[in-house]
Amino acid sequence: MKQPSRWTILSLIFMLTLAFALAYQSIPPILGFIISAFELSHAQAGALMSLFALPGIFVSIPGGILANVYGAKRVGVASLATIFAGTLLVAFSNGFPMLVAGRILSGIGGMTIAIMAPQTLAQWFAKKNLGMAMGIFHGAVPIMTILTLNTFGRLAQVSSWELPVLLTSVFSLLALVVFALKYPAQTPTKGFQKEAGPEFHKELVGTLRSGWPLWVMALIWMMFNAAAIAYLTFAGDYFVSVGYSIGLPGFFTSLIMVGGFIFGLLTGLIVDRVGREIFFIAGGSALMAVTIFLIPRSSLHPWILGSLVGIADGLVPSPTFSLIAKLSPGDQPGSGLALAATLANVGVLIGPYLVGLAYDRTLSHRTVLDVIALFALMTAILALIVPILVRKQKKLVS
Repeated sequence: MKQPSRWTILSLIFMLTLAFALAYQSIPPILGFIISAFELSHAQAGALMSLFALPGIFVSIPGGILANVYGAKRVGVASLATIFAGTLLVAFSNGFPMLVAGRILSGIGGMTIAIMAPQTLAQWFAKKNLGMAMGIFHGAVPIMTILTLNTFGRLAQVSSWELPVLLTSVFSLLALVVFALKYPAQTPTKGFQKEAGPEFHKELVGTLRSGWPLWVMALIWMMFNAAAIAYLTFAGDYFVSVGYSIGLPGFFTSLIMVGGFIFGLLTGLIVDRVGREIFFIAGGSALMAVTIFLIPRSSLHPWILGSLVGIADGLVPSPTFSLIAKLSPGDQPGSGLALAATLANVGVLIGPYLVGLAYDRTLSHRTVLDVIALFALMTAILALIVPILVRKQKKLVS
């Protein structure tokens, strides 16, 4: 049977990632409605974002390896089915415990997709255009985030907070059907799928012993995600607090994803041609830190500040994933990507929760933004350390 083109695979992976992103980002636009309906604290509200990532801490490395062993099709179908079940549980929740259970269940599927998707692209685009493929892939999250931030709040306002979540369930079910029918059973690399057991253990050990440069790159992805997800979760609250109506805070917050989508694609193309990944990672993270720090202190209009945060957001993901793939051991880029996804989930777990806790303790939106800016600054500092570690590792090998 003829294999589909790489670009067909990219479109299927993009659709898969849209389902993950929709489930992930369905909560921030309706967070205020959920807080009111269930009388939650801001720390509990932040936990609803964090808990989506909790399973990823435990399933990212195994999930990436299992995709090598059993194939992306089986893992992708199972992940979409889990997202569907979890979002339904959230929609029909009658209290905080059911919300938590639904978010964790959705997170099991979503975070498996988060590692399986870039790993699959690294296999299909191993020879060329990997940066561009990663840039397109990373556009899925911005697209769905922009959509949810600008529509879900209004849908909840005119109907109920459950309606957006139910729409999320429907989309995940449609994606499941299309992916199951269209994605090929075989991988592009002959003999890529391996026997379970010894190979699983071998790849797991190889991932954990992959060297300091790869570990620091994974820490970079962790801190960047802590900053970005905390910003998406709570920036809208700040804009509401300074007097903007319900539609505008969602729009201002979504600008991070507009810029992230556009500049993510451009950055991927540039990285394919010139490399210099660390320059983009450090520069983008520093720009994000400075801009978020200035939001409550500057007289610039929020759409300008939001756009700058978006530009910064677009400079980081593609070079990060490209460099992680290059630094991964052997011929298995999935192992390094799995490690990065695991630590990214730690960042998503601690970011919104700590920021929500900071607000509960201080009742200050300025403090919230300062903590987010600190996460971004730490990302930039870590990026500057990577070249030093790479040089040291090369000396040890030679």
